[in-house]
Amino acid sequence: MRTDASVPPSLATALETLRARGLEMRRGSEEPMPERGRPSVPTGHSTLDAALGTGWPRGALTLLDGPAGSGGTTLALGALAACQAPGGLAAWLDLDGTFDAAVAARLGVNLEWLLVARPRDPGEAVDLAAWLGRSGLIDAMVLDFGLRAAPDRRALDRFGALLARSGTTAALLLSPAGRSVAGAVAGVRLALRRTAWLAVGSDLVGQRVHASVERHRWSQPGGTAELDLWFADGRRTDSLAPALAEPRHIEVIAVERAALRVVSA
Repeated sequence: MRTDASVPPSLATALETLRARGLEMRRGSEEPMPERGRPSVPTGHSTLDAALGTGWPRGALTLLDGPAGSGGTTLALGALAACQAPGGLAAWLDLDGTFDAAVAARLGVNLEWLLVARPRDPGEAVDLAAWLGRSGLIDAMVLDFGLRAAPDRRALDRFGALLARSGTTAALLLSPAGRSVAGAVAGVRLALRRTAWLAVGSDLVGQRVHASVERHRWSQPGGTAELDLWFADGRRTDSLAPALAEPRHIEVIAVERAALRVVSA
């Protein structure tokens, strides 16, 4: 594991700035400050909170397991936004350099209270995440490995043990090749599967995702939730989407003046 002394000074400075801003915001906010003793961090979806028990369990490593395009990144960003709402501090470790600040902001993430780091490799990502956990300041973090190789199993084991002591919650986004390793270590595994597209007119504005709690070390697994995850820009062109002119099933819901269509995936 990396020592604290080997952590880049720029990251240490950014964390200290984040801490100072967070404390200032919390003092000026009417919202209650999150306490380390609270058992969970909100997911941003009441149905998913219920499926997990009370939300993301503190001190836990969670694997968001699903094929590309099944909403893992959107769900993770929404979770950080929900964590920040009452004054929580959050971090995103971005190995592939694909973090989109504009998308995060449109999904509700407060960029002023988000620490973004770009580790060079999976090993450094786990080490930096462990350092953030030891700091005691981060309430929730996301490790986005992108298409990189899976991190070392023993490093993940050590990281999971550290999280249990720190009270921080962490989510993993991994390629299919890395999920078998992470799945054996993560205390929570949430399986994601897209079941429908959400469309207004000819524009895709989101997707409906079935979330299933496949593993939960501290609660009963098997809980499920149906999540409507909205695209940040309100529309998306996707070659995997069925032709909207010939949907296999359509459910029409009145939403203000527009008609939201639920189109089978």
